[in-house]
Amino acid sequence: MTDIGIKKKFQDFGRNFQIVAICFILSIATGVTGIIASIFIFIALGNIKKINLQLNNASLEQFRKKYIKGFISGLVGISILVTGGAGIAFYFIFMPFSISIWTMLSISISLLSAGLVFIIVGLVSEIKAWKNLKVFFENNSNLFPSDLSSELIDGCDKLKKGTLLSAFWFLVIPAIIGFIFQAIGFFKLAKLNTVSVIEAPKELDQVKQDYVPKTASDFEISIKFCPNCGTTLSGIGKFCALCGSEIN
Repeated sequence: MTDIGIKKKFQDFGRNFQIVAICFILSIATGVTGIIASIFIFIALGNIKKINLQLNNASLEQFRKKYIKGFISGLVGISILVTGGAGIAFYFIFMPFSISIWTMLSISISLLSAGLVFIIVGLVSEIKAWKNLKVFFENNSNLFPSDLSSELIDGCDKLKKGTLLSAFWFLVIPAIIGFIFQAIGFFKLAKLNTVSVIEAPKELDQVKQDYVPKTASDFEISIKFCPNCGTTLSGIGKFCALCGSEIN
C-alpha cells in the first residue's frame, strides 16, 4: 500500500472500530452504548467506501453491502417480532371482543415467523460480510505488515464465528462465547489504527550509484592466474609466459 491517503482511511477505520469494541463490551450494562457501537460501525463503513473509490475491490464492496443488508434485515426482523409479541399481549390485556383469539393468534404467529426469517437472513448476510472482509485481507496481505495482516484475518474469522453463535442467543454458553468472539474480533480490526502513514523512501529514486569503469591497469592487476595452464602471472603483458595463451 503506497498511497498515504488510503493508509489514513484505514487508520480511521481502525479508530472507529476501537470505539465500536469498547461500546460493544459496555453494551452489557446499557443498550445506549450498543446504539453508539452501531453508529460507529456505519462511520467505519463510510471509511471503506472512500477506500474502495481508489482500490475498487469487489470483496470490500461486498463486505459493505452485505453488512448494511444484514443490519437492516435484522432491525426489521426485531421490529416485526416486537409487533407480534405486543399484539398477543394487547389481546390478553384488553380482550377486544371484535377479534377472536384464533384470529389474533394467527396474526401474531405470522408476524413472529416473519420476524424470525428476517433476523436469520440478517445474520447470514452479516456472516458473509465478515467472510468478504477476511478474503480482502487474505488476498491483499502484502498491503500491511505481516503480523498485522494475520491479526486482521483472525479478527474477521472471530467476528464471523461470533455472529453465528449469537444466533443461538437462547442458549447461554454459545451466546457468551459468541459475545467474546465478537469483542475480540472488533479489537483485532481496531489494530488498523496502528498502520503507519509514513512512506518508505524509494531507493531507485533517491539512491543512485555511479558506474566507474575499471582502468587497464586495474584489469591487469586483477588477473593473477593463466586461465589455460594456471600459471601465476606477473600482471605484465597479454600472453602467458609458460603456455603462450592470450590473457583476455
